Amino acid sequence: MFTIGEFSTLCMVTTKTLRHYDRIGLLTPAHTSGETGYRYYEAKQFRDMFFILKCKEYGFTLDETAELLHAAPHAVAARFSAKYERRKKEIVHQQNLLAKMREEIELLKKGIDIMSQGAQEVKIVETKPFEIVSVRGSIAVKNFDILYDKMIKILQDNNLQCRGGVVALYHSTEFDPENTDTEVGAIVPQKCAVSRTLPGGPCAMAAHLGAYANLGETYAAIVKWIEDNGYRIINIPYEKYLNSPHEVPEEELVTEIYFPVAK
Repeated sequence: MFTIGEFSTLCMVTTKTLRHYDRIGLLTPAHTSGETGYRYYEAKQFRDMFFILKCKEYGFTLDETAELLHAAPHAVAARFSAKYERRKKEIVHQQNLLAKMREEIELLKKGIDIMSQGAQEVKIVETKPFEIVSVRGSIAVKNFDILYDKMIKILQDNNLQCRGGVVALYHSTEFDPENTDTEVGAIVPQKCAVSRTLPGGPCAMAAHLGAYANLGETYAAIVKWIEDNGYRIINIPYEKYLNSPHEVPEEELVTEIYFPVAK
């Protein structure tokens, strides 16, 4: 057997960490002396320790690691595969951010204001009233798909089809990413028992190209344009999605943002 110090040295893990793993039941010593309280580990526990370190490196929590420690190989493979796909997406996202940063660094070196780059044209458009089949609820922003799925079910239950895209309206008076009063609607060709009418009229509109996370920049540009051109906002804005993340890469997403306005 190995003392906790010897085991710590061979695994390159602190004794404090080993004691913590013992307390939470993740890695319990093979023997603990009743007289001295000293912890002793067996050689076969090196496998468990190095598996724990591997899971930590891959980004698993200690609770997740405990579930995997003695799981069957096929179960571990499934969890590793899911983690692999998530990490791959994270890496692609980080690579895109680095590329964007590199471009903006070059612009800054030339004395260019990067916040004026990529600004979309804002214009006044005269919209017509249209019908939407919608679902409204207070949700976390990340759970947008929950309302979307409910909306799709209403369409299916009523033999309706979306014609003209999907819109979203945010009814909250302030932004809370964990609790936002959100309405998601599908545009339908005509009025029906489960639809409601979005009124028409003049709107300040701009098209946002790219990730939803950056929509705030286009919102800010529209609001500034409205103020600079002597308009006032008369109703809550809405977003209209011309494609979705299931169809195109994030950088090719197109979202139209409409602010109902009046002079």
